[in-house]
Formats: sequence, C-alpha cells, structure tokens
Amino acid sequence: MPTKLDHAADGPAEKPDDGGAPTTASVTYRIPAEPLRSAITTYYLVKVTGPGTVWDQIFPEWPNFRIILQGEWNAHFPGEADQPVPTIGMSGALERALWAGGSEGVMVGVGLMPQGWPRLTNLSADAVTNLLRPLSEVLGPTADELYVRLSAVHRAGGGDEALYAVLDEVLLGLIAERPEAAAIAQAHAALHDPQVQTVADWADKVGLSARSLERFSLKYFGLSPKRLIRRQRILRTLAAMREQPDGTWTQMLDDQFADQAHFIHEFNFYMGMSPKAYLAREQPFMAEAWKRRKALLGAPVQVLQPPSKVG
Repeated sequence: MPTKLDHAADGPAEKPDDGGAPTTASVTYRIPAEPLRSAITTYYLVKVTGPGTVWDQIFPEWPNFRIILQGEWNAHFPGEADQPVPTIGMSGALERALWAGGSEGVMVGVGLMPQGWPRLTNLSADAVTNLLRPLSEVLGPTADELYVRLSAVHRAGGGDEALYAVLDEVLLGLIAERPEAAAIAQAHAALHDPQVQTVADWADKVGLSARSLERFSLKYFGLSPKRLIRRQRILRTLAAMREQPDGTWTQMLDDQFADQAHFIHEFNFYMGMSPKAYLAREQPFMAEAWKRRKALLGAPVQVLQPPSKVG
C-alpha cells in the first residue's frame, strides 16, 4: 500500500543531520520535445556527489515522475517520519513543501502540467495527492521499460542528452490526445491570474459552476479550487520575496493576504517554517534549481509555470 504523506505538523522543519559529510548536489533542466511541451513542464537530472546524504526542501508542485538510477532517496513533510522514495516512482500534486534527501547517484525527473496528467494516465489526480507511489500504478508496464532503458544509458556512460532522448522517445509513444486537455489548459491559465482570488472568481472565469469546478479540479489538478488558489498565492509571494534584498520581503506580500501575520501563518503551513528562517537557511540544490529553471523557462518553480510558456 502507498504511504500517505500527511500534513498535520505545522512546526518548524529541521534540516536532517548528515554528519557534516562533504556531499553536494546539482540540478539541470531540459525542455522536452515540442509535441510534449503542453503536457510536460521539464525534464531534470539531480546528481549527488560525496559520501553523505544531501537534504533540501522541494516546493509544492504538480505531479512528477522520478526514476533513481543510482543512490537512495528518502522524503518527509515537516514533522513527519522519513519514507523511502520509490526507485521507479512518482509523486502526486504536493500541497506543501517536502523534505527530500539523496545519497550519491543520479535521479531522472519528469514534471507534468495539469493538462498532461490525463494524456498519460486514466487515474484521477486526487487519487495520488500528497502520495509517493510506484510509477507503474500510473504508467503501467511503460514504467519498467523507462527504467531499463535509462539504466542502460547510465551504465554505458551515455551522458545527459542520451537520457533526455530516452524520455522523449518513450513518452512520445505513450502520450495521447484528450479532448479535455484544452479545458484544463484554460483553467490552468486562469489559476495564474492574480485577480482570481476566490473559487467564485475562478469558476466564473472558466464558465463552470462552483460545484462543477470542484469536481473538475480534483480530477485533473489533484486539489480543490480553494486549496489551489491558496497554494498559488503563497508561491507567487515566495517568488517575489526571494528576488528582494535581505530584510525587504515584507514589501512583496500578495494583495490577497490580510496582513503580515496572515502571510506568516500561511507560510508556516506551506513551508514548515517562518519566512525569516526559510530565507536564512542553506539550500543545497534548490537554490540552484530555482535559478536554472527561471533562466530556462522564466518560472522558478513548476507551479508558477503557466501553460502558455512552452505550449
């Protein structure tokens, strides 16, 4: 049975102790082949070097496929127990930030757009929200095929481009056209509008009743409309505050926050710590990921990438 990644704990998240080992990690991104770009945000490689385990905090995100070619990874929400990340696995939509730690090796990742989800699986997105699950439960036998082919390239020293080429080939053979993809893209684009502040705003913008939007959102986005709007708001503000000089983040609060106390409460819920603690802490690979992703796509995190960016 898959393990649920609960989010009951709201206390500060501590970086797990790795014994001070000189371990480092890097993240690189690649845009997929053109026919896949409306379905997939990016491919990425996480490479860890050194004898220890490197830990960092993954932002709230859309579903991701992750295949570990070498090394071991564990993950947990703040205050929760570690659980192993499946070697051939995926994570559903994550409402809150997730701590992840990996040992020396290579992990290959695929980030999905909401409109890519129904083009790759018939599973309702809310069935895997805040879960780590075997990729075979989503892709069937293709998951094992992907692992075998990527592992062969890795063992042969084929390099990053050869790994990305395997992802393109396998996913191009799997992806299907779905009539609802256009409606999902429309709803996804509307979610990025800062003027969409309530469920009623979002429902009106996409021409659905609030009840219909609820069902639609759970099936294709994995979270209810209210929870998605809250998550979007906190990440939009996080993106703005990270670009400011030290000590000036309070000037960048989204208009939807009633006051600074409201923002700090929300930040603690989503990130597991205060804004001050977050900005002060070491970020072994997500700081690099933020910069590289922004340079490539203009959006520093997956949730802030609108469908028009690579479609």
